[in-house]
Amino acid sequence: MSDDILVACKLPHGIYLDVGKQRVKLNGVMQSGRLEAPFFTAPANSVGLTKVPRDFWEAWINDHKEFEPVKKGLIFASSKKKRLLDEADEKSDFKSGLERINPSKLPKTLEQVKAGQV
Repeated sequence: MSDDILVACKLPHGIYLDVGKQRVKLNGVMQSGRLEAPFFTAPANSVGLTKVPRDFWEAWINDHKEFEPVKKGLIFASSKKKRLLDEADEKSDFKSGLERINPSKLPKTLEQVKAGQV
């Protein structure tokens, strides 16, 4: 019987990890419970946390070292929750490109349209 490890995922909806015939769904930022109001961006250090069997994680990470979300620091693991959340804080500037837009800080190239206007 293997022990578990906590895996953090900064992707909004998480991701499925497959090793052989085993599949584990990582929780994403949307499942983290650390979100603000629905239309605002999540706090930069938000991560989804998932307990994963250590041997599963080691097999998956060994096969996916070059996977872009791993290389960008969007998926990472630790056996200690405090260390994982500290690492999430350290990686708060790392972006997936899938973050929600804050409507009060729209890029200048976008224009907000009120409902009913075309």
